[in-house]
Amino acid sequence: MLISLVGMFTCAFIPQIKAQVNYVLNPSFEQYSKCPHFLDQIQYALHWAPIDSTGNPDSLLTQPLCAPDYCNTCAISGDVSVPLSTTFFQYPRTGNGMVQIRVLLNPAGPIGLPDVRDYLQGTLYKPLTAGKNYCVTFYVNLAEISSYAIDKIGAYIDDGSIDIGQDSAGCANPQTAYTPQIYAPAIINDTMDWVQVQGLFTASGTETFITIGNFFDFSHTDKIAVDYWPDSYEGVTFYLIDDVSVVETGTSPNAGPDAYVSPGSDSATIGSSEEGLPLTWFVYGSLVPIGHTGSLKVHPDTTTTYVLSMDLCDGVTFDTVTVWVAPTKVGNVQMSQCENVKIWPNPVHNELTVINGANSDLKILNLLGQQLYEASVNSNKDVLNVGQLIPGVYVVQITAPDGNKKCMQLVKE
Repeated sequence: MLISLVGMFTCAFIPQIKAQVNYVLNPSFEQYSKCPHFLDQIQYALHWAPIDSTGNPDSLLTQPLCAPDYCNTCAISGDVSVPLSTTFFQYPRTGNGMVQIRVLLNPAGPIGLPDVRDYLQGTLYKPLTAGKNYCVTFYVNLAEISSYAIDKIGAYIDDGSIDIGQDSAGCANPQTAYTPQIYAPAIINDTMDWVQVQGLFTASGTETFITIGNFFDFSHTDKIAVDYWPDSYEGVTFYLIDDVSVVETGTSPNAGPDAYVSPGSDSATIGSSEEGLPLTWFVYGSLVPIGHTGSLKVHPDTTTTYVLSMDLCDGVTFDTVTVWVAPTKVGNVQMSQCENVKIWPNPVHNELTVINGANSDLKILNLLGQQLYEASVNSNKDVLNVGQLIPGVYVVQITAPDGNKKCMQLVKE
């Protein structure tokens, strides 16, 4: 299995021709105007709201009945705290924030209430393009307090018309007049791992919103009874939501440029700032995921290659990035900055200027100690052409006239 996956990684290491773009604003619920302190406060998460857009999260009397719960590690209330709340124990898939929505309530159950629902609406940063195909992805996890696990949790993408005419009572009803373009075809009963819901969607060109919830009535929602916690809410189902994305098909992951660190230095940041995407990081040659964020901090002890995979509707693609760690010595020479001799610029592209190195011998070695370049420094400001070196991390060894050797790290772009 390891061999086949490594082979798949190797075949997929091709130049990326399209930058990744997530159309969903604040897709991982990390940006907020205020830390949540009670249920139904989804509007504290920037660019998110219930479909009843007139609700006020600061007032218990005017919050719409369809308002999802914004949950964050910053919360002090047990109702919306992370990872342990009154309804679940779960960490966000990425970051610190996530959302809880009510997707089902048995109207014949002991609570005696109608089947009221939450609907989570997010904003796209620009309208989709007519005729283009987009992959819609979000991740769900069943809250342990639920008494059912269901299928059908889905996403409806439109121009915002679903919000027109809704009030607190109307938005709480099952929104059966709308057919989600993407929904889970099977029952999701996982309370431990995040489960991907994904589907392909062809845009009409007017879409600017995405709404997540259960759009099917009670009888048309497949369900199984669960009892994870002994004090489960009888007849009610909640799911957690994280990492929502709308991405044009054909988009590739972006692991970012190679990074360079010295032994014992601070972590390097790899990847890009794009968040909320269906991404997974691996160390090259390993099957164990090490993260799902767009950018990732790493602190390798030795030069390490990382693999970033993106799982979209049209397949899984890969990109790689290497974090180079300079050696502490080359041969018997310790790595150290020369007291007087300077090299500039570093990183270098073609021309390397050596300052205060007159009458010295300069060698450039790879990280295995193999010599790739040698030149004599004839003046106190000499310019050498190193354009023939391929991009990477090298060691510059300077030998002074008295035989004293100094080594320093050089990055070639």
